[in-house]
Amino acid sequence: MKVKRSLRVLLPILGACTIFVGTAVASNSVGLFVSGKALSPKETKLDHSVNIQTGITKDMVEDWIRKQGNEKRDYYFDGLSFEEMNVDGDSEPEVLVRIDGGVHLGDFFIFDKQSNGSYKLIFEKPWHVESWNIENFRADGMNPLFNIVTRTGGTDADVRESHLMYMNDSGVWTEAWKGTLKDRSVFQGKYHVAMGSYQFNDDNGELFYWQTEVDASLEDNKQERDSKTTMKIFNLQQGKFIEKK
Repeated sequence: MKVKRSLRVLLPILGACTIFVGTAVASNSVGLFVSGKALSPKETKLDHSVNIQTGITKDMVEDWIRKQGNEKRDYYFDGLSFEEMNVDGDSEPEVLVRIDGGVHLGDFFIFDKQSNGSYKLIFEKPWHVESWNIENFRADGMNPLFNIVTRTGGTDADVRESHLMYMNDSGVWTEAWKGTLKDRSVFQGKYHVAMGSYQFNDDNGELFYWQTEVDASLEDNKQERDSKTTMKIFNLQQGKFIEKK
């Protein structure tokens, strides 16, 4: 009998705990974290069609592009998505926008909020952007540093590149370094691929870049010669990563 009474007391408590935990998880489900830091409510959104805190909608972003876009043409707005992120360290997040127009086609924009509440286009490129994220790298004058991954190519060619970019003190979106992540091509029955990656040396701020190249036959997928791996080291000089000689 004591066991039954104990269970009758324990079960409601467990149920209450379960409801509490579930509520806590649900309440944080729309929270975003960047480099281990929780984004502010202004940077948190539910999806890419409307920001639940600032009220920015896809229609608003489309209107900005129509009025300010560098290319006076019709953009493929069906493939548009956007996100608010702080790229310059001030009190207001910028709006990063990408348009996915196909495997290798797209557009990339950054809009900066002005003192009167309007948004100004400060960067545009005809890039197919696959992703963007903040890098865990610290250097004077270039915080935060973003990794923008783009994809280009054509018939029998496909290239992914990493662009390390930041907002400089003059408000210019600046490319500090660019490197190949994957370069695949096919020509006359031959398959060539170059795979690359980079890493920061936290001790001195250097950037290490590795690339491996492989050639193979399309007919039997056999490697034709030994793979070749090269490494380069880049030093940070005046806001750019320059190859060390």
